[in-house]
Amino acid sequence: MVSCPASKEAAAMATEGEETATTTAAAEKTFLVQSEDGMELLVSESEASQSMTIDGETVCYDGEPIYVNVDGETLSKVLHYCKKHAAAGDHDDLLSAWDAELVRGVDLETLYDLILASKQLEVRGLLDLACGAVAGRIKGRSPREICHLLDIRGVFFPDFHQQLSSARSGSRSSESTARELKLTEKALRALHVVRVHEFTSYEPKQDYHVCYRFHHEFNTALFDYHKETRFCRGPPLCKRRPARESLVGACLNIISLKVRESDVGFPINVFGTVVARDSVDYRCVYLFRRDRDDPQLITSPDDVLSLSDPCRALVPRSRVHFEIDLKIKCDGGADQVFSKGLEEFDSVRLATGKETMTLGLESYLSRLELSCVQVYTPVEATFAINVLKGPCNISRAVVATRGNFRDRRILYEATDNHIVIGDGGSVPLTRRVVAVPRDQKLALFLVGGDDVVLGHLALTLGHSDEVVNRKMGCAELEVKVAWTAVPRRKRPNMFKEVGDVRLLL
Repeated sequence: MVSCPASKEAAAMATEGEETATTTAAAEKTFLVQSEDGMELLVSESEASQSMTIDGETVCYDGEPIYVNVDGETLSKVLHYCKKHAAAGDHDDLLSAWDAELVRGVDLETLYDLILASKQLEVRGLLDLACGAVAGRIKGRSPREICHLLDIRGVFFPDFHQQLSSARSGSRSSESTARELKLTEKALRALHVVRVHEFTSYEPKQDYHVCYRFHHEFNTALFDYHKETRFCRGPPLCKRRPARESLVGACLNIISLKVRESDVGFPINVFGTVVARDSVDYRCVYLFRRDRDDPQLITSPDDVLSLSDPCRALVPRSRVHFEIDLKIKCDGGADQVFSKGLEEFDSVRLATGKETMTLGLESYLSRLELSCVQVYTPVEATFAINVLKGPCNISRAVVATRGNFRDRRILYEATDNHIVIGDGGSVPLTRRVVAVPRDQKLALFLVGGDDVVLGHLALTLGHSDEVVNRKMGCAELEVKVAWTAVPRRKRPNMFKEVGDVRLLL
């Protein structure tokens, strides 16, 4: 029994779909799909294949309606799209005008419904189409401009809680206000889908569309993904010892990022970005940022990407998210996407008694390994190594906590062309900052030499050491260490509750 559609348009689409299903029943299976408001529609096997959600439910179809959490009027529009595209097959050029007309001139609420329904039913073509229509309207606009353009209230404009209060006093219809709130919630959910869609692309190794940016925990409809964190290193320990309760319980040391496998072999020239985000403010903390004109040469799986120090400690109160977007330069041709994806450090996943986790990302043309170690009750040390009397040839500088050389941090490693540093020079450290537990000391290892002489210097540094002078062969070195606390940060006011939607701003 097919119930009455919610509109004449929906009824026409439903009837058209049923007639088509009847004429093709002999050649193709049909399935009954039921909307959340009870409308039942027949779809053919080819039409069902346009929706990954419905297609997955047809595998064990037993005659009972396939229930979908979409209202009947919107479902009929989505299935009409599926019917058109199933009938057209590979002749996409015949559908471009029809697709454009489908989203042209429709009201915003209908567009929101199509976005949410195509996301729910995983109709990739319709999702691309509807998201593209909204993205085109809001491109280049600020969050305030977007809200004004789409008439979204309750974010930067009067709050719905105030409106509901005034409605109860009789100054305004509570039904009208509730309707506006429902529409605003729908708009924000649809805009979140549009934003996620912006950062989603087809990943060939997984044979699936994957989003490579943080998006799971909150609604990011109006979130600025490009804004960098405003926080920096904590206060110096030499001035005043902060109270223990004002410090974080743990932070991360990023040990290394390596290209373990390359589908195009080695050497490769890598550029792009690696961004970390945590619950301190969810803003960008760059770990790797190189443009096309300044790529890094990677010659083997043992090479590490030259990561920069995060501008502040990464705090895994919940998770730390790593957004990886790397490309490679190709001789005489277009650049290629080398690695793109989202990885998450979650301390809950650490094995009992372990502090180190290696995250693996296999995508596009590579397999990467990102190694992190969680440091409990941390303080941070920032290094500088100067040559008071030279010449000095340092080939490597490594730092580790005593007894844990496995999780060492490489502060400097010379290339094949070793640099000789003269009087007054400095070792060009690629990384300067390392976190260490408050009750432990750091061991700094300096290795130097040339083809004839090898020198080695090891220092043990405590939290009060700031300047240490040592001889290394004929050279005299000055090691400066600045110790800083890792304070608990007061989270900025970056959340907004609009009805049932929690926005991250």
